[in-house]
Amino acid sequence: MVVGDMIIRNARKYPEKIGIVSGDKRFTFKTINQRVNGIANGLIKMGIKKGDRVGALVHNSHQFIEIYFATAKTGGIFCPYNNHLKKGELKDILSYSTPRFLFVDPDFAGVVHELKDDLNFIENYICLENTNFPYMKDYEDIINSSKKEEPEIKVLDDDVMSMFFTAGTTGKPKGALRTHRHLIMTAVAGVIDLKVDYDEQALITFPMYHVACEDNIVRHSFMPNTIHIRREGGFNAIDVLSYIEKEKITRCQMVPTMIHTLLQTPNIEKFDLSSLKLILYAGAPMPVELLKNALKIFKCGFAQLYGQTESGPFTTVLKPEDHILDGSEKKIQRLASSGKAVLNYEVRIVDENDNDVKTGEVGEIIVRSESMMKGYWNMPEETAKKLRNGWLYTGDLGKMDEEGYIYIVERKNDMIISGGVNIYPREIEEVLYKHPAVSEVSVIGIPDEHWGEVPKAVVVLKEGKVATEEELIKFCGEHLAGYKKPKSVEFWKELPKSPQGKILKKEIREIIKKKS
Repeated sequence: MVVGDMIIRNARKYPEKIGIVSGDKRFTFKTINQRVNGIANGLIKMGIKKGDRVGALVHNSHQFIEIYFATAKTGGIFCPYNNHLKKGELKDILSYSTPRFLFVDPDFAGVVHELKDDLNFIENYICLENTNFPYMKDYEDIINSSKKEEPEIKVLDDDVMSMFFTAGTTGKPKGALRTHRHLIMTAVAGVIDLKVDYDEQALITFPMYHVACEDNIVRHSFMPNTIHIRREGGFNAIDVLSYIEKEKITRCQMVPTMIHTLLQTPNIEKFDLSSLKLILYAGAPMPVELLKNALKIFKCGFAQLYGQTESGPFTTVLKPEDHILDGSEKKIQRLASSGKAVLNYEVRIVDENDNDVKTGEVGEIIVRSESMMKGYWNMPEETAKKLRNGWLYTGDLGKMDEEGYIYIVERKNDMIISGGVNIYPREIEEVLYKHPAVSEVSVIGIPDEHWGEVPKAVVVLKEGKVATEEELIKFCGEHLAGYKKPKSVEFWKELPKSPQGKILKKEIREIIKKKS
C-alpha cells in the first residue's frame, strides 16, 4: 500500500461516508477521491514527473488534504510552507525546495506575485480561487476540466512522498524527506498504539503545514475517519469547545498552550464534551500542574506524543493509562515523562561515544524506525550528521527509567519551543545585528505560563547609539514572522564570553533566572 491507496479504498468501501468537514463544507469519500483525481490528472496534464516538488502555501482547508493526496497519486513530493513567513523567508524556502508547481491561497497570492521574478523554477501557479493574476490557474477549473479516473502512474512505497521543513542552529530551512512506506508504517503504529476506531471524528487545530498534521491525516485516512478542519490562527476556546460539542468530536490534538487556553474558559463545565475520547498533546513540554488540572476538567483520556520533524512526531507516547492522579509516587511522576517508544521505534540514550548510558543517567536520545526521515533534501553533509549507522540523533538530552519511560531533560541546541512552534535564536540574532544601534545580541528562551517559552533578546548597544525595547521588537517584526519576534529586550553593557570570545548563553540564562 502507498499513501494514495488509502483514499481510493475509502471511496470504494465507504463512498457516502463523510471524510472531511471544512468550514460549512462536507465531502464524502467518493467526492474527495474524484476531486483528488481531478487535481492529480491536472498535474499530469501540466507535465508533472515523479520526484517533482508540489508546493502548498494555503490555510488549513480541505484543499490541503486534496493537494496532499493528489501529489501522492502522481509520485510528486508534497511541500507545505509555513503561511506566516515574511517575503524574504518565503523566498528562501521556495528557492531551497524549488517546486515546479505551487498551490496558493488567495490571501498569499500578492506576496507570491511580488517574488515571481525570483522564482523561475516554478512553472505552474494554481490559486484556490480566481485572482487578478492571469498566469495563476484556477483550482476548481482544473478539477472540473480534468478526468476523474485513477492516474496511471506507478508509485512505489520507497518513493519520497513529502518534505516537511525544520531548521538547524543556522535557522536555514531543511526539508525532511519521508517515503510512502514511512507514512504507512506511521499510520499502522498510530492506529494500534492510540487505539483508533473506525468511526472517529478527528479535529485538526494544528497548522496543517506542521508535520504532526501529516501523521493525523494518514492515521485517520487509514481507518477511515472523518477529519474536521479548523482554520489555523487565533485559537478561540469558545469556538473550539462549541465545535467539539456540536460535531461530537472524539479525538483532537493540541499543544499545551491550547489546553491552557481551554482551561481558562469560564463555565467550561457547561459544554457537553462527553463525546471526547482522547486529547493528544505534543509540540512542547507540558507542565505537570497544567496536566493535572486538565485531567480533572476533561473526562477523557490524554496521550502525550514526542518526536521531531526528522524522527517523526510520533516517536514516543505517554498513553492514557499512564495519565493517573491516584497511585504510587513513581507512577504520578511519570506525568513528567514522554512515555515509551511507540510500536515501530527503538530508542536509546547514549553518551558522546555512542555508548548506552546507565538507567537514569542523562545522554542524547537517538532513535531508529522505518517511520523516520530518509534524509534532508539536498543536504548530504547535514544528513550524515543527523543519521549515523542507521540511527537518528535527535540532539535532545534525556534519560530513561528501568521500565523504558523517557524523560526529556534539555535540548542540546538552543532552540526555543513556543506554543509548539520551533524558534531558532540565531535567526532572530541575525536580524537584530542588522539594526544600526546593535553591537552584540544573544537570544534565549525564557519560561512563559501560556506559551511554555518565549524569546528574549539581550542586547549591547554601540557606543553613543540609542534604541528602545519597542523599537527593536518592531524591527524584528518587519523581517520575521510575528511568532519569532522577541517578547522582551534587555540592554546590558557586555555579554559574558568564553576565553575564545564565544557568547555564553548558559551564563545569560542563569543571570536572567536569578533576576526573575
